[in-house]
Amino acid sequence: MEDKSLSKLGGVCAIIVGILYIVAGAAYLMLPEGMKTTADPASYLAGFAQDPTWALTEYWAFAFCGVLGIAVVLAVTAKVRSLNDGWVRWTSTLALIGFSVVALQYSRLVVLNAERAAAYAAGDSTMKAVLAANQSLATLDQFGFLAYGAVGLWFLVVNLLALRGDTWPKILAYLGIVGAIAYEFVVIGQLFEVELFVTIAAGAAVIVGPIWYIWMGTILRK
Repeated sequence: MEDKSLSKLGGVCAIIVGILYIVAGAAYLMLPEGMKTTADPASYLAGFAQDPTWALTEYWAFAFCGVLGIAVVLAVTAKVRSLNDGWVRWTSTLALIGFSVVALQYSRLVVLNAERAAAYAAGDSTMKAVLAANQSLATLDQFGFLAYGAVGLWFLVVNLLALRGDTWPKILAYLGIVGAIAYEFVVIGQLFEVELFVTIAAGAAVIVGPIWYIWMGTILRK
């Protein structure tokens, strides 16, 4: 008898990830304007020191997404592996690394940015300038090559294969392809400092991400 425990586990985790994407998106929208961009680290640290609630909510949501996303990768990969074992194995391994980086990075930021913001608020002008100047070092994957690029590549491969093999609904596969492009837009935007790309990607993620993960979760659970 086929063991469907991985599929069911992945399904539950996918649904939770979809909900957490909504939470993270809502938390981001609630951030003060000065905290919605990485272009002004001084404003981010000052805003965090004044009220860290929404930033911490976003961090925790993404941290749990990273942990639960590992189960999603394993379950989704199992459904399409027979269509192209080489590409699926390689990109799923990259995605596992990517989700692990997401979990580690955001759980680290919960503590690190709280300490940095407190030091910024209490520091003199020199301390403020130093903290703002190296704020980017707080991020493990500064340009998102692993957290977004690697996961996006896996997203693209599994949805293209599903489209070819009719593994899940075509609309879901097309949504996944859009999501993959959004992931890569984050990398391009951060690498070349194009804030518009990051904004477009964030908008797509808030809409496409929850739909894809929750829909995929219902499919896996069946």
